[in-house]
Amino acid sequence: MKKRNLSVKKLVKLSAKEFYLYNKFENRLSKVSKQKKLALAVSGGPDSLALAALSKVFSNKYKNELIALLIDHNIRKNSFKEVKKVAAELKKLKIKSKILKIKNKIKSNLHAQARKLRYELMVNFCKKNKIKYLLVGHQNDDVIENFYIRLSRGSGLFGLAPIADIKNYKSISFIRPLLDFKKKELLKIASNNFDYIVKDPSNNKDLYLRTRIRKLKNQLEKEGLNQDRINSTLANLASAKSAIEHFTKLAEKRYLFKYGKKTTINKKLFISEPYEIKFRVISNLLLKLSKKDFPPRSKSINRLISLCNSKKNSKMTLGGYIFANGHKNVTVLRENRP
Repeated sequence: MKKRNLSVKKLVKLSAKEFYLYNKFENRLSKVSKQKKLALAVSGGPDSLALAALSKVFSNKYKNELIALLIDHNIRKNSFKEVKKVAAELKKLKIKSKILKIKNKIKSNLHAQARKLRYELMVNFCKKNKIKYLLVGHQNDDVIENFYIRLSRGSGLFGLAPIADIKNYKSISFIRPLLDFKKKELLKIASNNFDYIVKDPSNNKDLYLRTRIRKLKNQLEKEGLNQDRINSTLANLASAKSAIEHFTKLAEKRYLFKYGKKTTINKKLFISEPYEIKFRVISNLLLKLSKKDFPPRSKSINRLISLCNSKKNSKMTLGGYIFANGHKNVTVLRENRP
């Protein structure tokens, strides 16, 4: 009896067009091709399953060990059964999986709390298993939905700019190799390779802002505001963001000085900068000093900028640091807490 050919070409079904998409996917992951281990965030939806199929082709070529992280959110009655089914589907492509369970019931702010808890579980697993990179399935429809959501909240340029390809969170690099892929493309890849795809009922509930935005997006597309045009706008925003980041780095070199545990800001040069540069300098400084993943709220940074612009000698505490406004400099020192 002949042995079955279990090569990746037999396991993963990709059309000629989809192999073109795979080449795009591979280029996105060129920086991690030499990694021994790669983790995948797999929900069981079409985006993450397509991610799994494409990652299998990638890992076969570069000899990476793949581990899919499946989260049992403990929200729906049959959630664990769903996760087990997804694990069985992944096994068909010879992809190992690990089920991580959220033990406490999520009672409020469902989507935000679920995201926070699953990120914590995945980050802890990666750290424990010495995995530096976690691949997630955010795709182009998500990018556009995020743009509309942030637009509805009055976000500035940095908030409206598209999701970054790589985001570092608690020492783990989250990589998004599908940002150029449309949902319909990923759905086809997932459907061709998996018999079971999870359908999240919350995706159809108008209770959630993202669901309402998704329906609005579909309506705007009928009026001519299609995906390609939004992507063009996002590319322009990304370019503007890059320019601001460039001039922020130049500004930091000009008037930020560190003497031991004390940092000083040259007040004369700081005040002369455009407001956006001042905001980014303060935001970046607090991120570096506190070693946190997110800076303080915009309102607090705005208050601090007003203090720096003032001629009065005064102090303000922000992010665990004291900012002392003097005549020529603003001195930054860690707050002494008991």
